[in-house]
Amino acid sequence: MSTRLEKILGNPRIVCLAIALVLVAGLGALQNLPRIEDPFMTNRHATVLVQFPGASAERVEALVIEPLEKALREIPEIEHLTATARAGVASLVIELQDAVSSDESDALWSEARDKIRQARSQLPDGVSDPVLDNDRSYPFTWIAALQWEGDEIDIDQLNRHASELASRMVNTHGTAQVKIFGQPQEEVRVDIDPVKIASLGLDANAVSRRIAEVDAKVASGELHNESHRMSLEVTGAFTRIDDIRRLPLVTEDTGISLQLGDVAKVYRHEVDPARSYAFVDGERAVVVAVRMLFDVRGDYWTEEIRELADNFRAGLPKEVSLNELFVQERYNEMRLGDLMESITIGFLLILGVLWITLGWRSAIIVAAALPLTTLFSLACMRLIDLPIHQMSVTGLIVALGIMVDNAIVVTDTVMRYRREGYSVVQAAGRTFRHLWVPLLGSTLTTVLAFMPMVLMPGPAGEFIGGISLAVIGSLIGSWLISLFIIAPLAGRWLSPKQSHGLESPKLGQWFNRTLGYALRRPRLTMVLIFLLPLFGFIQAGKLPEQFFPVSDRDMLNMELFLPASAGIESTLEATRRLSELMGSHEDIIGLNWFVGSSAPSFYYNLKQGKDGAQHYAQAMITTTDYRAANRLVKILQRDIDRRFPEYQVLVRRLEQGPPADAPVELRLMGSRIEQLKDVAEEVRRIALGTEDVIHVRDSLGEVVPKVWLEVDPVKTRVGGSAPTDLSAKLQADLNGIQRGSLLEATEQLPVRVRVAGISTVAVDELDLLPINLAKGPRPLMAIADSELRPAQAQITRRDGQRVNKVEIYIRDGVLPSVVLGRVRAALDREGFELPAGVQMQIGGESENRDKALSKLLSSVSLIVVLMVVAVLMAFNSLRFTLVIFIVAGQAAGLGMLSLSFSGFPFGFTSIVGLMGLIGLAVNAAIIILTELKANPRAMAADREAIIASVGECTRHITSTTITTVAGLLPLILGGGGFWPPFAIVLAGGTVLATILSLYFVPAAFLVLRKPFLLTLLKRDQRFEKVSVDDDSQKKLVVNQ
Repeated sequence: MSTRLEKILGNPRIVCLAIALVLVAGLGALQNLPRIEDPFMTNRHATVLVQFPGASAERVEALVIEPLEKALREIPEIEHLTATARAGVASLVIELQDAVSSDESDALWSEARDKIRQARSQLPDGVSDPVLDNDRSYPFTWIAALQWEGDEIDIDQLNRHASELASRMVNTHGTAQVKIFGQPQEEVRVDIDPVKIASLGLDANAVSRRIAEVDAKVASGELHNESHRMSLEVTGAFTRIDDIRRLPLVTEDTGISLQLGDVAKVYRHEVDPARSYAFVDGERAVVVAVRMLFDVRGDYWTEEIRELADNFRAGLPKEVSLNELFVQERYNEMRLGDLMESITIGFLLILGVLWITLGWRSAIIVAAALPLTTLFSLACMRLIDLPIHQMSVTGLIVALGIMVDNAIVVTDTVMRYRREGYSVVQAAGRTFRHLWVPLLGSTLTTVLAFMPMVLMPGPAGEFIGGISLAVIGSLIGSWLISLFIIAPLAGRWLSPKQSHGLESPKLGQWFNRTLGYALRRPRLTMVLIFLLPLFGFIQAGKLPEQFFPVSDRDMLNMELFLPASAGIESTLEATRRLSELMGSHEDIIGLNWFVGSSAPSFYYNLKQGKDGAQHYAQAMITTTDYRAANRLVKILQRDIDRRFPEYQVLVRRLEQGPPADAPVELRLMGSRIEQLKDVAEEVRRIALGTEDVIHVRDSLGEVVPKVWLEVDPVKTRVGGSAPTDLSAKLQADLNGIQRGSLLEATEQLPVRVRVAGISTVAVDELDLLPINLAKGPRPLMAIADSELRPAQAQITRRDGQRVNKVEIYIRDGVLPSVVLGRVRAALDREGFELPAGVQMQIGGESENRDKALSKLLSSVSLIVVLMVVAVLMAFNSLRFTLVIFIVAGQAAGLGMLSLSFSGFPFGFTSIVGLMGLIGLAVNAAIIILTELKANPRAMAADREAIIASVGECTRHITSTTITTVAGLLPLILGGGGFWPPFAIVLAGGTVLATILSLYFVPAAFLVLRKPFLLTLLKRDQRFEKVSVDDDSQKKLVVNQ
């Protein structure tokens, strides 16, 4: 094996071919890998929407939601079912378990649709078919608005152009979804005169049935003969509005007929009230949002989309403009550009450190490992379909300082063997045989330290997993490249007479002297060293907790809530007033309102769930830069709250991590609505009195006005009617009834028949509505008394149980964990107690953080066992393994100590950094123990030999530590709140752990060595001390 190995390492052709293979594979991956800003996360959420016109929230809950919940609960992979019942609308949000993968989710959504389809028969008449939408979890990549530049807006023309643009976009390669927002819904409206139609003995229902009878759009069969086949169609389908106006209602014996146009106004009109609006910079618009597939390059796709948009813009009339509102690729370029700059800076810093510590020849050899290992990692990313995004690129940055560790150790060892007189090939071969197992052990321990992030299920794991995968690929590449490429290159390139680089004899003498003091009382040394990590653990308990920080994006998200009874016109007026206030801020360069529904998702964790909410609006705000956004968020919130106290407005920065409805959320679970409302009101009062709380919302707190009709059963029976007939008539008269359609080219418009002016009358005027009875038309007040009473605006449920969600919104810059602690303390001070039948759960960021942390730690026990196996494989010693894991524990404490000095909160990225730190910190301990184990006199507890062995590896340990910090320095200095805590934990913990390891590991080695080894060595070996260096270090020559 030795000869074969030396032939491989000594053959320059094989080395050159290996380098070429890495270059080709890495550059090919760089060219073809998808490029996105944030990682792709599996869609585990879907929304089910059901329309039930005229039904109260209570009826929607009982008749629609409960049957659907029962059907969906048969799917075991569903984690949570959250439902909302509003007047006329049911909404269910399905959340799958974190263990569900991307490949499994599509099959589960199909199964959910099947369950819903089976439950359809249990729903009452008048309920629309349930629609499951599972495409709401992904952000859009390109958003543009079609706007009117003329005098009087033609919204129909904007709508047609938007539909045409959407049809072209959806056929573009790489496009996943196209959706139109603010699209007007048109219909043919038939407003019948109530007096005239009642005199004919007809009503809206009868007229609509007559329209459906005449509108012949059904198949009429086929004719067949010996040579031809012909389809048959009956004329009568409505193709013009005049066809509807000329529809005969009553025909006399004389042949004269009364047409629909004689008793009704027939015209084309936008659905009123509109379901939603879109306003761009104060002007109404129709917005087209496009999302690309995640397996294509964003820069190529965006270029093609923009070219298509330019061609489409050229064909638009002069009154219509097409304007970009949002382009994700701009943020991709900024984010990846910043990270690539960090890689370049890190590379130059590492090269400078290597130049100083190793000398220029060794620095060039070691630095060559950086691009090769990076390209190897990119090739691995392509094999596992890991795109280039901020997490994977950050993993490469983190790996910069780590990947040179193996190369430094290998280069240093080759140099040592060359100085001892070995040939180029022999030096490379001996280095391989001496280091491949220890380096494999240190590589595996570091890989395993990053594995919990890879194995972590759910959105948090998918979000940060790219860091670990990139680091793991770099570590594996570093091990292979260092042994098979760097070792032979170092043997050929480096001269035995080459200098070590920067040396400090005084510093070496000082270290040897202090290490000698430490080894005189090794147990005391171990105890004293333990105090610093212990202090770090104590400080960690005092740090405020955070899940993920906010993002550095030049955008803000604003939400407007009016009372639930507010119509969409009131919401429009509120957005106009808010726009006037925000217009005074020059830093705002884009203000886009979406009224009546959620805005198109322009960030990966924004939820879209406000369908048909006329009292709601969402604004997409763009500022000059992220600094302006950070400054404006507090100013806007303060000014709006002061000037418009009647509105509830939330101005929030975009946040990282899984989505949450509110930063702090308390869920009150029970069965009685009034009881849940009373408890929530008490919680709301206490929360509003808590420091840094700006708004509180509860899901059951609002009521809406509702008109109740007390029907006289005797009068209705005498009149030949029934309560159900009266309900159907009122539904038709007030809201209209849709039957038939108008077909214009490829556009089909529904025909709605309604009584003119009824839906906008006051309650007392409703009493005069004519009702057809057996004895002729009578006013409604003749058979029923009307009364205005409050009704529940909405009913919310979670996992089959009623819930009142108390959402607590906090001042920008304040941590949710801090406010949650204050709220809980305030509840305790007030003596708050839950009544029987009510339970309280903690939601919001706290729930997401605890859930993610438990998932992260779920695989730790398995990882620890594997790490023990890896270290045992390297040392074949339980005692040395114990030393390694003691160092790992110390590193965790030292990382938290570094974080406490930085002033950053203890967030999820800090935890990720700690797990990576454990793998990095043990490398120094493994190198030291490897040197000590190779020295028989050190194994025999000779303190001078221990000092000499530790001194042999101090230089490359110091070099690897400095390069690790240098690679992380750009992340620390880059600013923001996301990467600095992560990098500080890694860098600070590595420095402190390395310094302490240089003293702790020799002391622990001295205490835990095998005491009988000295006897064995004296019997089988003889020793010779020879002086080799000016700093009085000793070298051992063993003669067998």
